[in-house]
Amino acid sequence: MTAPVARFTLFATALAGAVLSASVAQAGCGGAECYRYVATPPVYGAVSERVLVRPAETVYRTIPPVYETVSEQVLVAPGGRVWQTRRDAYGALVGCWVEVPPQYSVRHRRVLVQQAQSIPETIPAEYASVRRRVLVEPARRGWVPADSGRGGYGGSIIPTIGSIPDAFGVAGASSADIGVGLGFSSGSIYDGY
Repeated sequence: MTAPVARFTLFATALAGAVLSASVAQAGCGGAECYRYVATPPVYGAVSERVLVRPAETVYRTIPPVYETVSEQVLVAPGGRVWQTRRDAYGALVGCWVEVPPQYSVRHRRVLVQQAQSIPETIPAEYASVRRRVLVEPARRGWVPADSGRGGYGGSIIPTIGSIPDAFGVAGASSADIGVGLGFSSGSIYDGY
């Protein structure tokens, strides 16, 4: 039971040291041992995507059949020689061979010129451009060096305190060890910056 109590005591001591250290400013923060907590908001951007609105489809267009009216001459009665009889001016019966021309008639009829057709037509797919919001860079939080000359963010805007291990009253620990132990960092003192 002493290990959990000792761990709780160490945590409570570290937390109390952090609260006291934040309220009391110490002059002469030593360069690489000074850090400040920085939080950056997420960065969003817009992406244009081509989206299918309506897929391509094939429709069939029907063309009706085409008819025409055709006129043709048709033989009604064949011609030839026929024997004809008649009475002459005195009443006597007279017979003779007579040439009769053939008789024709014009007949109209409707004929199919072109059959009905079904023609396929392809309607192309329809696309639209859609813009959507995407996360470019997630929000970040972590401890960064407080001095501006070594990759930190500009000069400090709050009074500087001693190193993080000094603030928590832990001797022999590095700044990265304390940040990892308190959950502020994943192991790097720069935490992705």
